[in-house]
Amino acid sequence: MAPPQVGSVRVEWTPSLKRADRLRIRDHTCGCTYPMFEFCTAGGLWFVRHHPIRNPATVLESAWMPARAAQVLWLQILSGQAQ
Repeated sequence: MAPPQVGSVRVEWTPSLKRADRLRIRDHTCGCTYPMFEFCTAGGLWFVRHHPIRNPATVLESAWMPARAAQVLWLQILSGQAQ
């Protein structure tokens, strides 16, 4: 995962809530370092979960969105263009 770039997009992170019975993690960054991110899908929508540095037990998530928009967000996070 690349470090944040100058002018990167700010993602609005909100506390994770149980919104669906099943959640599928489609991709993730290394679980041995923080922050850790997970690319998830549930209920036909996609989102990114964020495990922050200060409190790894606290899980935050991006807005839930269609697959194409979520894929763009995921790639932006991995490349440092979003944080």
